[in-house]
Amino acid sequence: MNTLHNISYISGGQGQLLSVGTGRDLSLPARRIKHLALSCLLVLASCVSHAQISATFKGDSSKIEIGDYFNMKLVVNAQPDIVVDFPTFPGDTIGKIGIVKKDKIDTAKIGTSTIYSQNITIQAYEGGQYIFTPLKVYYMNTVTRVIDSAYTNAYQLQVIEPAVDTTKPIKPIKAPLNVPYQLNEFYSWIAIGLVILAAIIIGIILYLRYKKKPAPVVARPRPKDPAHIWAAKELKKLEDEKLWQKDQVKLYHSRLADILRSYLEFRYDYYALESTTGEIEQELDRLGISLDARSRIMETLRLADFVKFAKMNPAPDQNMRSMQNASAFVEETKQLVTEPAENKQNPPAKKKKK
Repeated sequence: MNTLHNISYISGGQGQLLSVGTGRDLSLPARRIKHLALSCLLVLASCVSHAQISATFKGDSSKIEIGDYFNMKLVVNAQPDIVVDFPTFPGDTIGKIGIVKKDKIDTAKIGTSTIYSQNITIQAYEGGQYIFTPLKVYYMNTVTRVIDSAYTNAYQLQVIEPAVDTTKPIKPIKAPLNVPYQLNEFYSWIAIGLVILAAIIIGIILYLRYKKKPAPVVARPRPKDPAHIWAAKELKKLEDEKLWQKDQVKLYHSRLADILRSYLEFRYDYYALESTTGEIEQELDRLGISLDARSRIMETLRLADFVKFAKMNPAPDQNMRSMQNASAFVEETKQLVTEPAENKQNPPAKKKKK
């Protein structure tokens, strides 16, 4: 027999628990029909507000064991002229689920949209099925002054209890006995410690004597074309494949980010493929790249991170803007090849006619 925990909230910046219902026998048709109807109504309301904002509330997995940490992420993607009343989770519990940690709300500007996100670490000490009903998010249009709301997705989490043999009786707890230590009990540990110490000393001596010189770093093969020409060809090839139009949004943004990182390596000899987005942002300032160009590439890389790690589904104009930003960044930072001054001053002499 599993236990069903139905968790819903007061939204609009409150994030408080509205009700926690527990019951038995998940096979009851009436209970399933009730939850299905509620989820359908809330998802329908969310679709109506999709033109203004979209919201998702997802976790790392659908199953955990009792006492394990579990991460959930709330992401709200708002269009221009929209003010979001981001939900909060007061206290240290959500029903029978404990809140271990709440990260601060992160805000990122992607094109004309604003993305709000927050990570929440939770923990459960009672087994069963936990159903998080869609969370209501209030927002206001600053132009029309109209207040509306949208809903996140519903989420189901199964908390697994450890297997317990109920046929055996419960044993009483016995207090530990205090026994004095004897010196001969430590002889074996002293011997093991001396052997380990001797092995470490011998290992250090052998390492210093026979250590090899570090192998030279072998750079990745570079394309035959200049970096900006190679990048332009790759971006055109990616655009012609129309991946995001075929619902392959994650692959589209992953390849777009890899092309920009490879271009930074070929153009500036900077290993961007092994660097995080934050490290690349710091390196761009050192490379002397203009503020406008830096803004274009960082917007594209941050959106790619949201798609890959937060499972965000960008709007079509955001997908096209990422490609436009990438092409503009390559064009603005391309390396200009000029002819040597000697060739201009001393043109090749003409042959005399016989």
